[in-house]
Amino acid sequence: MNGNVGIPLAGQRMICMALVLGMAMYAVVVGLILKLNDGVGMIEEPIEVLDTIALVVGIAVAVLAVFARILIAKKAATADKDQRATPRFLSLVMPLVLLEGGCLLAITVWMLNGNAVPALAVACVLLSIAIAMIPLQDRDTDTI
Repeated sequence: MNGNVGIPLAGQRMICMALVLGMAMYAVVVGLILKLNDGVGMIEEPIEVLDTIALVVGIAVAVLAVFARILIAKKAATADKDQRATPRFLSLVMPLVLLEGGCLLAITVWMLNGNAVPALAVACVLLSIAIAMIPLQDRDTDTI
């Protein structure tokens, strides 16, 4: 993709929704696995430090995603209208990819330890932020 041709808004929404749906489906599968395992994690003894790691990584990823979205969007806003398609698309996808990584880590920690708090809580917060970042309108037009 070059700087002159952008992905239409519908395509951008589909890519963002696919990322979000991947996170949600992984959580559903892990939830079903844990339900079938009577809520017991996949490892013998829960590793408590993993819960802390999931929490710290989740907070860091959320902050990085918001700042990445703001910084890349500012860069796109200063570009010519013909050249801003790629930076605008990156300002949508890059934060979602960061959030996805943190969310999948938290869900995996939940699967391993079997503790919903804090791992599942972190995953739900990151998923909520990702859902909020899905574009509703094209920033170059006034229509929805």
